[in-house]
Amino acid sequence: MRILFTALACATLAACNGATYMQAKRMTDFQVTQHDFDAIAVVTFKQIDAHHGIETIVAPASLDPRARQALRNVRPVVAVAPGPQGTLPAGYFLVREFSVDEGEAHLEGQLGPVTGLMTAANMPDCGKEYSIVFSIEGGDWVNHAYKMSTCAESRHWVPVDETSSPQQE
Repeated sequence: MRILFTALACATLAACNGATYMQAKRMTDFQVTQHDFDAIAVVTFKQIDAHHGIETIVAPASLDPRARQALRNVRPVVAVAPGPQGTLPAGYFLVREFSVDEGEAHLEGQLGPVTGLMTAANMPDCGKEYSIVFSIEGGDWVNHAYKMSTCAESRHWVPVDETSSPQQE
């Protein structure tokens, strides 16, 4: 029985090591293509904009041209948001980073409205910030989670014995 268990364990370790070796070999030959940017843009906006609230993407001219093209395939793209500097209208998504390199991709941005006005938490209103990270697993781009944050620090609570609307702390 021990011999069978040892043989099975060795075979499993060899298979895992072989898969790791193959993944590392694929990564040495990794070349970023337009398809990589396209796939990441499509999946990102399906995740963060399921209700199609993002009407326009603001992509600075300094962004990789392949990233700009991928974003153009998803939504209309402009280089500069309308309105005063430091603000972002509702329906606009400002891309801060969109990069693909060595099997990792990052897309970070800010969703309007960004008014710059002070919130109840005494912080400037900054809309919603998104950070999405992809990696290659088994030859495909995958994203297990993304981060979304806001600048307003408030907590909502509903007492256990009440069914009324949330109270603010």
